[in-house]
Amino acid sequence: MEVIRRNTEYAIRALVHLAANPGAVVSACEIAGSQDVPLEFLQKILQKFVKRGIVASHRGVQGGFSLAREPGAVPLLEIVETMQGKLSMNRCFLGRDGCPRAAGCALKQNWLQMEGEITSHLAGITLQYLVDQVRMGV
Repeated sequence: MEVIRRNTEYAIRALVHLAANPGAVVSACEIAGSQDVPLEFLQKILQKFVKRGIVASHRGVQGGFSLAREPGAVPLLEIVETMQGKLSMNRCFLGRDGCPRAAGCALKQNWLQMEGEITSHLAGITLQYLVDQVRMGV
């Protein structure tokens, strides 16, 4: 089961790179090279975060990207949801297109609990926490 998609992993790595370089304007080429992310794919990813106000885009010769918010104010949950939409452990939570057996499903409460725990856990992890882990070699 793939909970975190590859593009989301790329986004996390790119944003951690920006967070590890506070105040710096970093080129997409530098991020792509250091994080082993395809450049064209990375540029599309970064634009999503520019629209959300998490990343700032800088034009010109010295252009690139920087983190628009403090790393401690960017939860991993927001990054995941920017890339993948609202977390949903099972299709029975997706509304009208969900599982027709959702109303009587014995597993539904377990799925809801697991979804809540994952959401809470991701909300508690910030970019700053991830940067600190990288710096400690964790």
